[in-house]
Amino acid sequence: MHVEAVDLHGEAPIAVRDTKTSFTLGIDFSQPPERIAATLEELFQEAVDSERWHRRGTCNRQYAEHRAAPHPESGPH
Repeated sequence: MHVEAVDLHGEAPIAVRDTKTSFTLGIDFSQPPERIAATLEELFQEAVDSERWHRRGTCNRQYAEHRAAPHPESGPH
């Protein structure tokens, strides 16, 4: 993972480039901290929920689902 400070001209608090081999996160620190935090939370939760991200090589999917704490807005699984 690589994190950079970027100027997104007020269009978004973060920008992402996510490939099989790298993850680059650009954060526009001129945005309110609450907006940055909320957007990061949405991004990371979506990556887990869509199964793009997981604990590689440490457990199977069923085990991972029981170990991971659910997102408070995810509802019952």
